[in-house]
Amino acid sequence: MFCDKACDVWTELEEGYGQSDKARLFQAQREVSCVTQGDLDIASYFNKAKKVWDELTAVGGLPTCDCSKCECEVNAKLDRYAQEQKII
Repeated sequence: MFCDKACDVWTELEEGYGQSDKARLFQAQREVSCVTQGDLDIASYFNKAKKVWDELTAVGGLPTCDCSKCECEVNAKLDRYAQEQKII
């Protein structure tokens, strides 16, 4: 790889290896949609569901606002959205 700037190197790496995150995201979304209680007790079911949701959040978390003067409360709104999705 021959690049003049560091940002070009990062762009090349993202293009070449960034697709695996999409595969992980797809797998995590699929696992979320397939979680069922079955014969599990409630504690085991909760732990199983939490593990799947934590993986999905780690792989494809929602964007957040990191400006210091944000007044629209977008982070709280996105958090409520994520909680609603877990309920659904």
